Amino acid sequence: MSKRDPKAIRASPPPWLPALLIAAVVLGVAALIGYQLWTSRPGATVAAVDYPTGLTPDGYPYKGNSEAKIIIEEYSDFQCPVCARYTREVAPRLDEKYVKAGKVYYIFRYFPFLGPESFRAAEAAACAAEQGKFWEYEHVVFANQRGENQGWFSDDRLIGFATWVGLDRGAFERCLLSGKYRDFIRSAANAGRQRGVRATPTLFINGEKIEGLYDVTFYETYIDTLLQQGR
Repeated sequence: MSKRDPKAIRASPPPWLPALLIAAVVLGVAALIGYQLWTSRPGATVAAVDYPTGLTPDGYPYKGNSEAKIIIEEYSDFQCPVCARYTREVAPRLDEKYVKAGKVYYIFRYFPFLGPESFRAAEAAACAAEQGKFWEYEHVVFANQRGENQGWFSDDRLIGFATWVGLDRGAFERCLLSGKYRDFIRSAANAGRQRGVRATPTLFINGEKIEGLYDVTFYETYIDTLLQQGR
């Protein structure tokens, strides 16, 4: 009886190994695609907007009663993490207590200063405002920050956000890719600097500057005091 070479036996791969390797590659590719799809999807539901909204005569988004005695102007950068916290933790309370009640006229003023993706996100938001959905779009963009100027706010992703909030994708894409609001956003940033804005978020409440983020009770107390004083 012939004997096999033990080394030859050890060197021979099992017959099922190629199939296992192929399956591992397929699963790896599927996992990568799944991860990319997951990280590309918007990370927030679209907030309901049930109060008056529109654009000011100089083209900035507003919400609330234009005849209100309290005017709040927010200077913000879409890549600013503190602005995202303000939008998540403070703005909904102010909307509920003052904007919906007609006590506050609230204006958003673009102040991109953290880099090119801040400017591009602001242009995209202006395109959303053109279709009457700035506040919905703003909410989704802030909820999907992933670092500064890392390629996250790409045109494709900004267009995807537009679809998520129910905008006309074709019209939005044409608006963004044409650079329609590029000069407007640059002039908005310059106007903020001329007004003394140095960081975000910066609020002006009836003309008084409040820089940085505070607990929501600070803003409520400030606004309530103005309301009690009738100004």
